[in-house]
Amino acid sequence: MPSVTRILQQTLSPQQVFYLERWKQKMIEELGKEGFEEYTKNLFLQGELFHSALESIFLSEEVSARDQGEDGIVAGYLSSVEHVLKDISDVKALESGVHHETLQYLGLVDCVAKYRGQLCVIDWKTSEKPKPLLQNTYDNPLQVAAYIGAINHDANYDFQVHCGLIVVAYKNGSPAHPHFMDPDLCSQYWNKWLLRLEEYMDKN
Repeated sequence: MPSVTRILQQTLSPQQVFYLERWKQKMIEELGKEGFEEYTKNLFLQGELFHSALESIFLSEEVSARDQGEDGIVAGYLSSVEHVLKDISDVKALESGVHHETLQYLGLVDCVAKYRGQLCVIDWKTSEKPKPLLQNTYDNPLQVAAYIGAINHDANYDFQVHCGLIVVAYKNGSPAHPHFMDPDLCSQYWNKWLLRLEEYMDKN
């Protein structure tokens, strides 16, 4: 069964592929091929460490991010999201596998919790440059919509989710941008996701 990430990666538009390739070439020119590989490996590692630090914060119900890994690689990211964590409560799932029984896809959800009283699928992202608008997050809203749909059709979850939240955290510690997706917005992105899923199924 294909994952949400795989489906989105394999159905990028020609324009998305062009910009991605151009960025990659520019980075290789700056860093060299090995340097670029090291750079992407480090980004991936930082993302993983950030996710596990958040998980331990939620599991220990430790509100202050400052106590967690202040001297570590993720300290900046944790300071960045501190103001968002204050609005999160009632965590129902962490790093949890989901699958849509009818549409046959699966994924790994970062977090399901209440944000300002609304139950959301929460996706934590790290970024080196500011992403103040939802459209700056590229395909992330489609990913969140796909996860919401999966949870709502997965017998392992005894609740329904209608909202999403993408939190973009910054390494330099500047305040993270939380992008809230209300039910209307989620349903718009769900329709876009269905088109991408259909495209993937046609190709494979």
